[in-house]
Amino acid sequence: MKIGLAVIAVSMLLVVVEGLFSYFVSGNFTPTQVIARWGKSGISFIAHGGMWGDFFLLPALFAFIITRYGASWNTKMIVIMVSIGVLVTLANHLMLISTQVVPDPLGWKGEKWSTVIALHFIYMSTYVALAGLFYFSPGVSVKAAIMVSVMLGVHMAFGTHVPLGLLNRWYQWVWCPDFIASPQLPYLTTVIWATLTSFAWYAAGWRAGVSVASIGATLAVAVVFAVQVLPLPLVRTYD
Repeated sequence: MKIGLAVIAVSMLLVVVEGLFSYFVSGNFTPTQVIARWGKSGISFIAHGGMWGDFFLLPALFAFIITRYGASWNTKMIVIMVSIGVLVTLANHLMLISTQVVPDPLGWKGEKWSTVIALHFIYMSTYVALAGLFYFSPGVSVKAAIMVSVMLGVHMAFGTHVPLGLLNRWYQWVWCPDFIASPQLPYLTTVIWATLTSFAWYAAGWRAGVSVASIGATLAVAVVFAVQVLPLPLVRTYD
């Protein structure tokens, strides 16, 4: 219990520190700060779904994985997964700074490194490593594989701004780019859920894999339906 609470507290504290640096140093905490700094709309720290997932969703997931499966990990396994976590995070960062044209506190073509990016690099490397340790732990149950996979999928949906993009179809915020119009989003979403399905299948068998795939497909259909019925936003960054 104490270990789980400590994991949650440390994880949430790191996000708070990121937010403080974002506000006082990087100047990209609020939409107004982003526009004032870069002269165009973008994604601010406070509106970044990934940050809210980092604060509210992942700490509990971290605590569950560590307290339930941590005793089965050996040093070699931890080193391998941490290394993979760093490599995956590095690849994600390189993709952002080479392709992202919208201001983003986690990196884009206009800002390749900052304290906020460095702190999040640590955070993301950690959660990728923990996800890997979970999937390769012995005795993973079907329910656990489904729960962890779906939570990771939802978190990454927030991180790619899907919920924010859908809300923007209603409210049409002048500071919010049309993330739903990104041509990369369908491919990225497919890769994310296919990967989670594969890992769930490996960890707990075909029932876990099929369940994760079904949930991912259902959420994707719901997003497509919402996009078809909601009005187009005023700001279309990806046109």
